[in-house]
Amino acid sequence: MAADPNDGESLYHATELGHADGLRLLLRHGADPKGTNALARALDFDNAEMVGLLLDGNANPNEGADADTTNTKPRRGIPALHQAARRMNSGAVLDLLLEGGADATASWHGHSAYAFAAVFGNADLVARLDALGQATPLTDMEQMLAQAAKGQVGDGFIDTDKLPAQYRGILREILHLPDKLPHLKALVAIGLEWDHADGDGVTPVQAAGWNGLPDVMSYFMSLRPDLSHVNTHGGTLLSTILHGADHNPQRAGGDYIGCLRIAMEHGVALPRRAIDASGSLEIRAFLQQWAERMPGQVVEHGIF
Repeated sequence: MAADPNDGESLYHATELGHADGLRLLLRHGADPKGTNALARALDFDNAEMVGLLLDGNANPNEGADADTTNTKPRRGIPALHQAARRMNSGAVLDLLLEGGADATASWHGHSAYAFAAVFGNADLVARLDALGQATPLTDMEQMLAQAAKGQVGDGFIDTDKLPAQYRGILREILHLPDKLPHLKALVAIGLEWDHADGDGVTPVQAAGWNGLPDVMSYFMSLRPDLSHVNTHGGTLLSTILHGADHNPQRAGGDYIGCLRIAMEHGVALPRRAIDASGSLEIRAFLQQWAERMPGQVVEHGIF
């Protein structure tokens, strides 16, 4: 029995391998990108090769847009330009999207691609849309968010209860991207919720740990987040760091021991069964040494 390349999962996860071989194989055997969110996932990694393959394989860069009527199922996903805006995609990827049919006028939940680019700080996309004559007016809130994207703090504060849902989780959306700490600090300064959980119940400090970002995690820890918080996956701060070290597709660039050290220094309990749970020899050795030095921090129970 032949495997079905259109199982709804394989094409999406093939973008996470760090290379395009699996994606290329699936497309060659008839995988259809429609409804898979594979293009949006490839944009998460700013991978021009994967984006080009998916567009050549008939991925619709406007899938999920407000005007998209290609799918009769409940709307899923996000238009490619909006995703590229919030993932800070580079010029090569942006050009592929615009040349591959991405609609610069498309909106998502009423927000233009230009507004997304300004709010999330993708200056390359702002410039391209400006050149195409597709700049759109920004609301007062969007202007404040756009200023924060430049690391600047304007006058006044944002009432997060009035902030559109697509912007409310921006701290969580951008924290893993390079050089975003000034942006994060500016957003907090104008009132954004620094301990606000996303749809999976993951808070910014947990997300920083999952991505192995000690500098970002240290900043959120300085704001005194709820260290007892458990996300919808059953994860604590400690277990989320350990899960990221084993499963984050971009874990090779993370400093997970640095994140664990910060958590331990802030008094996070160390469940005994967590000490040997990691697939990393270095992490296991670090936790074993910490347990020997700080036996009072080791607990027999606890979520992990």
